Amino acid sequence: MANPVLRIAGDEARSLPKRINFTVAALKQAAPPPGKRRGILYDARIPGLALRFTDRGAKSFIYYRKVAGRPLKMKLGGFPGISIEQARQLAGKVSGDVAQGIDPMEQRRSVRTSITLQQLFDRYTKEHADLRATARTRTTDKSRFDTCFGDWASRKIATIRPTNVREVHALIARTRGKVTANRAVQLLRRMCNWAKIEPNPAARGVVDFFKENERDRFMEAEEIPRFFTALEAEPNETIRDYIKVSLWTGARRSNVQSMRWDEINFHSSTWTVPAAKSKSGEAMKIHLSPPALAVLESRKNNDSDYVFPGRGKCGHLVEPKAAWQRILKAAAITDLRLHDLRRTLGSWQAATGASLPVIGKSLGHHDVATTAIYARLNLDPVRASVDTAAAAILAAVNPKPTQVRTRTTKKT
Repeated sequence: MANPVLRIAGDEARSLPKRINFTVAALKQAAPPPGKRRGILYDARIPGLALRFTDRGAKSFIYYRKVAGRPLKMKLGGFPGISIEQARQLAGKVSGDVAQGIDPMEQRRSVRTSITLQQLFDRYTKEHADLRATARTRTTDKSRFDTCFGDWASRKIATIRPTNVREVHALIARTRGKVTANRAVQLLRRMCNWAKIEPNPAARGVVDFFKENERDRFMEAEEIPRFFTALEAEPNETIRDYIKVSLWTGARRSNVQSMRWDEINFHSSTWTVPAAKSKSGEAMKIHLSPPALAVLESRKNNDSDYVFPGRGKCGHLVEPKAAWQRILKAAAITDLRLHDLRRTLGSWQAATGASLPVIGKSLGHHDVATTAIYARLNLDPVRASVDTAAAAILAAVNPKPTQVRTRTTKKT
């Protein structure tokens, strides 16, 4: 029996499979037939779900069906920006709306004039961010929207003009900082792009973004002894241990704060950050160096599911700003942030000879351009690099005194 054929836009030969069960491997290999610029591949599981791809490698999920004799085509999101499962969920929702007589395209068009900015943010969160973004990104977006656009919450989308966006960008820069101002406008742009609002009041070029200098602060060798002396004097044991684990793992603050005992494998000296908590959206395995393991071993007897329990609703420690400032003051160190502990480990890895790919993997960087290199690394060189850096930092805490050799005169 002949294989089914692929419906390729503009391809009369139809020489490839028509429908397949979408898998990551299959979609990565999808390409138009020779001589064709575009192609469409349909999912065998969800009616209407398709992958549209070009000869330049661009790929996106779309929903395409005929409704009342007319074609309905909606872009759902780029691949692999959204997963196959997320695309199926989105396509299923559109199918459900169509079955109830709801025109999803008309819903999107109505956004342009009839809803408020708050309503747009709520819909953007429910229909887009909740299916694509990590919990951390969603929390950050909500906080940024509430603090930066709170005064605009009841404002109709149609009344927002580019001049208004420039004004609020300048206002946020004065009151909350230039980087926050840039990020707020980027959030507004994403929301309007998702709703296909034309013209987008926050489109590229509307605002002249403030220059952002990449931070490169880390602890120098002469600061480390003072830092550890002040850290050991910190009376709050939970905060003291949290800061140590942050340094020894180089992990992100939010991940260390919410570290759970069931994520730690003492036998393999590893800590697995679940995909739901990872910035990249993928599970991440972090090597635990001997100093990190020593801290964790000492905390084994606490009764919480969290390694660093807290009194708040979340159940774990939140960022200890007051204690951090107290430690820095005692150590006579300025301009050092908690996130700089992460950079400190990476910098000492580099200083002790680790390669950039090894450092990138140990810190959980997720850069598309270097992912292929990271994938070829196993954990062994990462272990060696982290352990070497940790040993070097400890050596800086208690440097060995220089031994002076005395020459003896041989008796003849």
